[in-house]
Amino acid sequence: MDKIKKMSIFLKYAFLLVLIAIPVFEFAGWFLFKGDPDAYFIPEFLLTLDSDYLAPLTEGQKILGALASAPYMVLGMFCFWQLVKLFGLYSQGQIFTAENSACYRKAAWALLIGEIVYPFTQTAVTYVATMNNAVGDRLISIGFDDSNLGNIVVACVILAISWVMDEGRKLQDEAELTI
Repeated sequence: MDKIKKMSIFLKYAFLLVLIAIPVFEFAGWFLFKGDPDAYFIPEFLLTLDSDYLAPLTEGQKILGALASAPYMVLGMFCFWQLVKLFGLYSQGQIFTAENSACYRKAAWALLIGEIVYPFTQTAVTYVATMNNAVGDRLISIGFDDSNLGNIVVACVILAISWVMDEGRKLQDEAELTI
């Protein structure tokens, strides 16, 4: 159990660090992006965009881009928050509790909804990034690939695990009450 607690503390703080880094890098990507596709800071959703369509963004485009990518970012942050809570519970020795199952369930739903939101976010972001381009150089892109499908499968598996864990916890609670 000591090994689980130590690893859980490490993972809790690692996920907390990622949770803090997500908005920092997302907003830095938008507000520090100068139109160069080889730049260090570039919004995640523009990485797949053909560099011929990229140009320096106006302040309005940067704000709109950050707003357009916010729902996906918030879902990712929520998922990591659930992991922080989960490993916090594990570090306290709480393994099969209703709170653990809830963390798994909420993280799975956030991941699943995030994959549904992703194509819409990508569409909005590509429009915002190219809306000031000349006619003929504007772009709207939508994409859904095997990584999105894989994440949906993973989310469904995690959701099923949360249900199994919750049922197991209920059975354990009933067994403890039986004389």
